[in-house]
Amino acid sequence: MTKMRAFPKNQSGALLVEVLISMAVAAVIAGIGYSFLRSATVLFSKNMSIVHSHAELRSALDRLSNNIQQTNSLPVLINANGSPSTAPAAGLFYDRFLGAPYVITNSSGTGLSAATTTLTLTRSTAALASPPVPVAGDALLIDDPNGTVRALVNSSTAGPANASLLQTLSLTLSAPLGKAVIWSAPEIRTAKLVHREAFLVVPAGNKAELRFFKNFEPVPNLTQPASYSVVSNQLSTAPGETTPFSIDTIGADKIVRANLCARSTDYNLWLSNKQGNNFNTYVRLNASLAPRLRPRQ
Repeated sequence: MTKMRAFPKNQSGALLVEVLISMAVAAVIAGIGYSFLRSATVLFSKNMSIVHSHAELRSALDRLSNNIQQTNSLPVLINANGSPSTAPAAGLFYDRFLGAPYVITNSSGTGLSAATTTLTLTRSTAALASPPVPVAGDALLIDDPNGTVRALVNSSTAGPANASLLQTLSLTLSAPLGKAVIWSAPEIRTAKLVHREAFLVVPAGNKAELRFFKNFEPVPNLTQPASYSVVSNQLSTAPGETTPFSIDTIGADKIVRANLCARSTDYNLWLSNKQGNNFNTYVRLNASLAPRLRPRQ
């Protein structure tokens, strides 16, 4: 009896179903993996942004605190164009103390006239008591019973130190003294050296910069990059955030206040529209800064 040969069954239908099921399972697994990856990336971005915001404010606070503590007097609040202002203000300028004393030579025997444009000073070169040689941009504050006289230095020339470790300095001023300083020959009139600096918050695109001006006398071009260095470029531009400085009276004392708000912009693409009430990358710092010399009663 002839045995009939069986033909194989058609498996194409079963294979298609299996492929579709496999693709569905793979899609679900991929979706779950993407969800975890996306959540982890957003969390990483938020954490790093907060860290960067903290670092920005810490750096700004350290710079502000260090400089304000070296001031010769209470800082002056200024607005965005560098003019004196009331609180809240965009910035402040101050005189950084450089050194003292300098003894002024009384060559006329009667003091200095208001038209004086050159001065001769004597300073000590001793290792433990040696104020610096004045340079262009420094200001000499001359003691006077009728009020301190300010003289801006244009140039200076230092002579050799003698056996007593005293050195003569010849100064040329940027402008006439403007006010006479009268004293008799037997008297000694001294001066101290300062340099005017400033901090200013300036909007720059979608954020604001805290800029430091090494030379602020006379007021420089505030938009010229050569005039300043950027302490922080992550400050907020929200209403009221670009005027963070004030001076508060506490009892008989006066204290500089800095109310800074920073937001890191390193991960803006990931964090766009994700800032909420429960979590955001804004960090605020409200600091009290005590100047070295300030009016206290």
